[in-house]
Amino acid sequence: MPWLPASGFIAALALASVAGRTVLAAGVVVVQFVFALGGVRRASVPAARLAGWLALTVGVAGSVWTAFADTADLKPVASLLGPALVVAVVVQLARRDGRAVLPVAWIALRGADGGAYAVGLGLLGVGVVAVAEAIPLSPAVRRMLAVLVATALAAGLVSLIDDMAEAVPAVGAVVVTAFGALAATSALAAVDRLGVEVGDRDGAMLVPLYVALPIVAAAPVVYVLGRILVG
Repeated sequence: MPWLPASGFIAALALASVAGRTVLAAGVVVVQFVFALGGVRRASVPAARLAGWLALTVGVAGSVWTAFADTADLKPVASLLGPALVVAVVVQLARRDGRAVLPVAWIALRGADGGAYAVGLGLLGVGVVAVAEAIPLSPAVRRMLAVLVATALAAGLVSLIDDMAEAVPAVGAVVVTAFGALAATSALAAVDRLGVEVGDRDGAMLVPLYVALPIVAAAPVVYVLGRILVG
């Protein structure tokens, strides 16, 4: 069942964030491998393998650079994406390249003031959505409920944990968590659609994307909101 490995991945990332930025980077690299290689396996374009390896190389390099750079912004990613785009154009796959770089935003956010809380809240939203996939309801209903539950949990955490309340306004915590959850639901809906197109309605062939894509999709959303609302 896709929700089980997805929940495990998200829980591991949350624990890695608590342990520190470098440990979080190691977890993000694993997500990048699962996402890039899982996507390549499902692609029907012959040159997708080359583009997948390019995206993975750039993504891992961005993760390592951001983890060890004394910065909370995404300058390392911008520096890497320029040359990568040139190569991607050569292989005519510019649209497919770069997505494996997106999870680097988790690492950059972890280095900001209050970043540990912002990452935790974002992953809370993604994680609740992943766990909710085990509920035997229609996808739309269970995902809507997951967003509501995630925001309620975020509000509860801020009210119970004094250190978090000092770093994160209650409204900011709810917004970061809610949009992380919404990004995850959008990613799952996209994978559902892909499953219909490739004839894999039960999602068995798309497990890597079910596991990794919500984390990938939520990263830039949580990064932007976290930098604005947290710290």
